[in-house]
Amino acid sequence: MFDRFGYEIGCWDLARFRQRAPQDTFAAQNLQWTLLPDVWPGNAVATGLFTSWLPYDEADSFLEVGCGAGVTAVTAALRGCSRVCALDISPAAARNTRLNAARHGVDASMTVLTSDLFSGLGQSDRFDLIYWNSPYAEAPADHRYETPLEYAVFDADYAMHRRYFADAPRHMTDGARLFLGFSETIGNSGRLGELAAEAGFTASVYRREVFSVALDVPGLPASDGETELDYVLYEFRQA
Repeated sequence: MFDRFGYEIGCWDLARFRQRAPQDTFAAQNLQWTLLPDVWPGNAVATGLFTSWLPYDEADSFLEVGCGAGVTAVTAALRGCSRVCALDISPAAARNTRLNAARHGVDASMTVLTSDLFSGLGQSDRFDLIYWNSPYAEAPADHRYETPLEYAVFDADYAMHRRYFADAPRHMTDGARLFLGFSETIGNSGRLGELAAEAGFTASVYRREVFSVALDVPGLPASDGETELDYVLYEFRQA
């Protein structure tokens, strides 16, 4: 069933982004980062948590789907992954990630591609650790994406999540680990589990953190108190 609560939160978050003051840098992971227009800053709470939780030291090669400004992919290179590939459907995000890879001196070990999920990869490209901070706000099946930025927020009918699970295996090395950053408060976790199972994956919670926040989202009933908001890093294993 379509999750309208998550969709309204996504609309609210996107509107907040568009109303923010222009900025060309941001701070994350105790570093300064370059930010281009129309790219989501990498200082969001979810990005910080997922980036700090991933087990980089257990992988030689790392692939990030939906890299945005490049914080997680660059961190993987800084943490010792010798081969890092970052993908994003937005050309602006791909450019931004290249700038941040150069800014932090890891551009020689990184490949950055404009890619719709895995479409930009070659058939032989395989990685030890694959990760996606997915656009977990489910949008209606007929949702029209007005800008590439919306792909960082919404997934219409969870079509991208379906393709993530269907296409990931062909880019996994033997013993590779598949991760996905999610929010069960905002996303449709039931649908996510169904799509993973269809592709032969079982899910487990790698890390989770829950916050109490005040949300004042137009279109949703006003809350007298605070709402519990969670961020969860899932690991998926093939059956």
